Amino acid sequence: MKYLKLKNYKQKENIYYLWNTEYGKIYPISKELFERNLLNASLEYSYVVTKDDYLIGFIICKVWNEDFYINTYDENCWISLFYVNKSNRGNGIGTKLLNLVELNLKRLSKKKLYIGKDYLNYFPGLPVDLKNSANWFERRGFVRTYDTYDLIKSNHLKKDDKLKLRNLDIEYRICSIDDKEQLIAFIQRNWPGRWEKEAIDYFENGGTGKEYVVGIINHTICAFAKIGLPTTDILLTSYSLTWRKRFVALGGIGPLGVDASYRNKHIGYDIVAYAHNVLIDNNVSDIIIDWTGLLDFYRQFGFEVFKSYFYMAKTILAEQIEETGYAQYKK
Repeated sequence: MKYLKLKNYKQKENIYYLWNTEYGKIYPISKELFERNLLNASLEYSYVVTKDDYLIGFIICKVWNEDFYINTYDENCWISLFYVNKSNRGNGIGTKLLNLVELNLKRLSKKKLYIGKDYLNYFPGLPVDLKNSANWFERRGFVRTYDTYDLIKSNHLKKDDKLKLRNLDIEYRICSIDDKEQLIAFIQRNWPGRWEKEAIDYFENGGTGKEYVVGIINHTICAFAKIGLPTTDILLTSYSLTWRKRFVALGGIGPLGVDASYRNKHIGYDIVAYAHNVLIDNNVSDIIIDWTGLLDFYRQFGFEVFKSYFYMAKTILAEQIEETGYAQYKK
């Protein structure tokens, strides 16, 4: 077997081909999705393993190497995607891949390694579908903290499924390019960091504003939600559309939020309802709200759990790793 850094592996398309052989029906990764996710992957710290020139496993790791500041991102790192094919499991290959990554992270003085949650992520954690993997990670020092969910509203939504808004004093509308500066400033003021960076990237990648809806009071934004349309370019989507190949015409909602000074006025309800209605006007078959723990809040709109995930992370300790790339835990 041969272990290579991902940056030196030329046939990168084999990675999503291999993944899809086992998980293509529940977590299908397209060429476009893979290339988007790989945009900010750390090819220097990611690895593949081949046997007789055939790819049999890989680990894609991310470290934050952009100038934009997001709290704690400089000290953390993420496993974005990790796989060893069935016929080669139980032979220490996954452990070796993980140890190679951890060796690099120790050299970079990183503090925590997360499963999922990366920028341009596939998963917000470890899918519960892969619960045997949770046991594997726990034996290697990862700790499960709490759970998060993707929610779905299905059954080929129709115009009759549109929701009534509660606060009629607020104007709700779809954004245009003219809203760019005010929208980014609003998100930066209330949720600086990842959501702000996503909005900036959205417009830099050619977004026109139509994937954002806002609530307006006195010509000022008081709430926002990002939506994903079935026709939205992959570079403009949020996580909610990650698995859209599974659906006829998937729509997505999230992230979203209300300015703290305008809460308790039904605006949170209304921005979700308005986003929901815009998606129905765009003939979506299903709607996903991703990466949330607010089950009771979203159930009032007809959403139920679609996928569940474990938050899992490991503290990186310098004394755990030797130069061989294998972790040697103190007894």
